[in-house]
Amino acid sequence: MGFDLKFQDDGYGPSDHSSFYAKDIAVLFFFTGVHSDYHRPTDVYQKIDTTSEEKLLKYVYRVINEVDTFDTRPLFTKTQEPTRPEGGSEFRVYLGTIPDYGEEVEGVKLSGVREGSPAASAGLKGGDVIVECAGKKIKNIYDYTYALQEHKVGEEIDLVVLRNRDRITLKATLEGRP
Repeated sequence: MGFDLKFQDDGYGPSDHSSFYAKDIAVLFFFTGVHSDYHRPTDVYQKIDTTSEEKLLKYVYRVINEVDTFDTRPLFTKTQEPTRPEGGSEFRVYLGTIPDYGEEVEGVKLSGVREGSPAASAGLKGGDVIVECAGKKIKNIYDYTYALQEHKVGEEIDLVVLRNRDRITLKATLEGRP
């Protein structure tokens, strides 16, 4: 259909599908990329390119219909962890947390963390709720994302989490975004 497709052999990503992948459920994720208004108050519906959106949705529909014709459910396959470049990126940091979008809480509830990630090394676990990141109160995913964006690769930050009913402070060293 004229799309320039790029495939990424990684079940995690910046959306709800990560929670399924973390539970060993096969996922397929379509993402059109970020733009300067992505996840910001200026990202308003008037900026949607409806012609391109319609073309994309028709493509996704075709893929879903094809998968629906399979005799068996697609099998889960654990992907190989992507390699991160040495030195990382000066614009984006990586922690390796997997938000749980299925439950609304004050803070960011985690469904898990990526193996070998800074989050795993820091001791973060599925079920933890991040309530502070580097001294900033975290009420939602946006607070968390913006707090992380203020830091650079190699910095050590404090994370305050609620685990069960305990308030725990953990230290994490940020890496470059994969």
